[in-house]
Amino acid sequence: MLNRSTRYLLAAIEAIIGWEWLLSGANKLLSGTFPQGLADTLQDGLKNIPNGWYVHMIQAWILPNSVFYGYFIEWTELAVGLLLLGGALILIGEPRRRGEAEHNLAVAYSVLVILAAALTAFFNVNFHFWMGGWVIPFFDPTAANNEAIDIDGLLPPLNIVIIVANIALIKTLRCVHDKK
Repeated sequence: MLNRSTRYLLAAIEAIIGWEWLLSGANKLLSGTFPQGLADTLQDGLKNIPNGWYVHMIQAWILPNSVFYGYFIEWTELAVGLLLLGGALILIGEPRRRGEAEHNLAVAYSVLVILAAALTAFFNVNFHFWMGGWVIPFFDPTAANNEAIDIDGLLPPLNIVIIVANIALIKTLRCVHDKK
């Protein structure tokens, strides 16, 4: 994990995903109406969902508290974007050795990045259920102008990469001894 090119590649992936979440959260926040409009958006989306259990869950838990969840979603997306961008900076920096002031901060921040990546993977899977089920790309000549794989479908596996990379970084940080 100390290989510089590996850290830079993982930092690029983390930064791209962080930027996507930062934009998503900021757009919701700047719209000024996302929390208040979430119930209507969800109601419209529930019309074509084949997963009855999922429709029931949204109707029972989310819709009655949609304004709260709207604020939760927009602020969480914004925070996750910032966390992932910060995590990318940690990956491109020199690993902190035990005893250095930033060592424990780097480890703690990497743990936060792992939690943020897991949360966003959940958000993406949830979004696909809301869109009517998981979208598996296949050949469809009737939809020649549609994308085969959307970015939201790629994010959960990329989040797993981020989680594994940060676990490896934490292990590296915990094992690096003071070699000067």
